Amino acid sequence: MKTNTPLTKNQLAKLVERGFALQNHLVILHAEFGGIKDQLKAEALTRPGEHIPLSDKRSEGDQWIAKGKDCDCHIVFPSPKIKTCLDPLEPDFKTIKTLADGHFHSLFHRVVSYEPQDKKTFRDDVSRLLAESAATQLLDLCTSPSEPKAVWKVLPKPLKDKSA
Repeated sequence: MKTNTPLTKNQLAKLVERGFALQNHLVILHAEFGGIKDQLKAEALTRPGEHIPLSDKRSEGDQWIAKGKDCDCHIVFPSPKIKTCLDPLEPDFKTIKTLADGHFHSLFHRVVSYEPQDKKTFRDDVSRLLAESAATQLLDLCTSPSEPKAVWKVLPKPLKDKSA
């Protein structure tokens, strides 16, 4: 994010108003776009005989291609995703292990990972439990940068004076 010389009050107000107008326009366009995508997905489901394999050989699944005058729309049906983790306490785990037979350890490996006890209070807990230097270093290692967000809010209109 680059920094410039400060904007005048008028320039800032115009920028806020333009951003708000664009945001409102994008909301309308996004809703229309979502409806178009839903219609195309529904149509693709009615045409399973026209589905073809994905062109990217690294991806699994198939696609339906709708042709326009100057463009195509590919409705992609990815294959079900492989679960990234299997919980040995889940009922399906025993079935998976039985089905894998003697190949279970060739197909799966055990992984140990850690996550914060409580993400909402993690920063406070770290600061409370650790010395300042260790807390700062730990938080640096356990967080990733996030981008600032711009949020527009409609201001309430001032009430008109009824006595005037």
